[in-house]
Amino acid sequence: MNRGLDDARLNGEGEAERANIREYATPRRLTLVVTAIAERAPDVRRTLQGPPAKAAFHDGKPTKAAEGFAKKAGVAVSDLRVEGDRVVVEQQIRGQTAEEALPGILERIIRGVPSKKSMRWDALEGDDFARPIHWIVALLDGKPLSVQFADVKSGTTTRGHRFHSPRELQAPPARRYVEALREAHVVADWAERKKRIDEEVRRAAKEANGEPIPDDDLLETVTGLVEEPYGVRGSFDQSFLELPPEVLVSEMRGHQKYFAIRDPETKRILPAFVAVSNTKVRDPAVSRRGYERVLRARLSDGKFFFDEDRKTPLAARNERLARTVFVQGLGTQMERVARIGELARWLHGATGKGDARTLSRAAEVLKSDLATGMVGEFPELQGVMGRVYALHEGLPGEIADAIFEHYLPRGAEELLPKGDTGALLGIADRIDQLAGIFSIGKAPTGTSDAYGLRRAAIGLLRIVFARKYRFDLREALGEAQRILGVQASDKVWAFVQDRLAVHLRESAAPDSIQAVLGTKTADVVALADRLSALTQVRLKNRADFENTAATFKRIANILAQAQEKKLPPMAFDPSLLRKDEPSEAALAEALSRSQDQVGTALEDENYLSAYGVLAELRPAVDGFFDEVMVMHQDPKVRDNRLALLRSLHELFSPLADFSRLQVERTAA
Repeated sequence: MNRGLDDARLNGEGEAERANIREYATPRRLTLVVTAIAERAPDVRRTLQGPPAKAAFHDGKPTKAAEGFAKKAGVAVSDLRVEGDRVVVEQQIRGQTAEEALPGILERIIRGVPSKKSMRWDALEGDDFARPIHWIVALLDGKPLSVQFADVKSGTTTRGHRFHSPRELQAPPARRYVEALREAHVVADWAERKKRIDEEVRRAAKEANGEPIPDDDLLETVTGLVEEPYGVRGSFDQSFLELPPEVLVSEMRGHQKYFAIRDPETKRILPAFVAVSNTKVRDPAVSRRGYERVLRARLSDGKFFFDEDRKTPLAARNERLARTVFVQGLGTQMERVARIGELARWLHGATGKGDARTLSRAAEVLKSDLATGMVGEFPELQGVMGRVYALHEGLPGEIADAIFEHYLPRGAEELLPKGDTGALLGIADRIDQLAGIFSIGKAPTGTSDAYGLRRAAIGLLRIVFARKYRFDLREALGEAQRILGVQASDKVWAFVQDRLAVHLRESAAPDSIQAVLGTKTADVVALADRLSALTQVRLKNRADFENTAATFKRIANILAQAQEKKLPPMAFDPSLLRKDEPSEAALAEALSRSQDQVGTALEDENYLSAYGVLAELRPAVDGFFDEVMVMHQDPKVRDNRLALLRSLHELFSPLADFSRLQVERTAA
């Protein structure tokens, strides 16, 4: 499957500030149609700074440094002038025309197309692409632009369908691009092609009196594999329906990219499928037999593995897991299973959820299906086959479900564990993965995440939120590190916090999220509740909240400065209150009255009530700052006032770290 940059047409039909860009893609072409771009860039005048004046001129005469700078700037030496202690020059840069600028821009676009793997097909260094490029077309107002990538130079002809329209054709005008390609048997528009595939699959499924099993991912994949789709219905022997439905669907979609068909009423899989062909053949029966022959071989293999796997109990397969390395430096799969079981029992104690004995029994066979022939052939069926085999050998349904559910969620799918056993084991699995990979120095860097740690952390958080488990996640990570026998590190918790911030960003402002994450709690459900309260209070009366938050942010800054000055924290002493400054005593009294209220509100997790007390305290705090000098010249008075502010800060710090909020005091 070759992919080329087919047409990058840029039509200067005006001087709109922003270009209108349409994108098209098929297996053989990547296309940009750009309209309404400027005919040329504006001229630019800028000041270039050169060498120091004393180095550029000696006794009023220019040196080699001045001459070199002038040459580089493209001006005469006489155009140089001294500004301050350096030589500068005004440079007039003529704006390029679209015809001059676009070739370089287009070449950079081609080189910037990302791919996981790329190849080189000529002797030139540096020019590689996902697949060899066969042709390039670049036109501006119908006129060719000179673009080159590797050994391919741009021309004015494109190509249609590989078989139905194999000859080169003159590149059409931009406004007729989609229509002209359609005439050449290429559906260039991705959305149009995807819709046609969906229609073809549904049409072919009706021939078998069925409907396609919904599969958006497969539909998206197939859209990228064909240029003119045709649905072909095929069938397979009824005996293969003895295989679990998951196996049938996996066999069809994973290797062959076939769409499985089900009965519209019973939703049971039918012995039929739909393949999407890129070529309309004269005799569909010939094509159908080819598709059926390939699938028959795959299903025969699957049935063999299924029959053989059921001869050996899951627990008996653990010997093989004991000889299989999980990750170098983290022991075998069997050692990992033992760690997951121990951590799951710890989570049971921390959350009060699940049953310790059931967790232990489920952990014993949690990964056993990794040693089966079916999962060896189809890794995506791990957990799925474990549940099937567990039920076959008569294990309790809760254990069988846990084997499947501990893998949930898989990617971005919505399906989550329904039982505590699967949920706790799934959390333990991901925590062990995070702690283990970090301990061997393989944490994600940039866009690289070879061990899927970001996905693991997000999956872990989704389970915790969905089931509202209350436990200290930081302690759980520490427990996992203890079980691993490695030194505890806060890096893992910081990584999970980053993923938590991503998870929460749709429900709150970024600074609100950071303020809540700045509290000492690692109970993520409590963190989400505090964020909800903070957001509600902030939105209800923004001006009042901004002023209150600004006041407490000031307190945090004062305490931070005191710490920087290494002023030792002291206990508050009421006897040191000055009678000539009543606002100090007023704040102390208001704080004393509010402590029980805030303590009760926090204990009951009624964060809105705690914010209400905070708002009531603000007048006393404002009066204190208006009339009292915190950093008094008397060290005892100063330290006592710092202690008063510290008590106030510590009382409300469980709500949020106000120093992280982007707020300013506003006029009342």
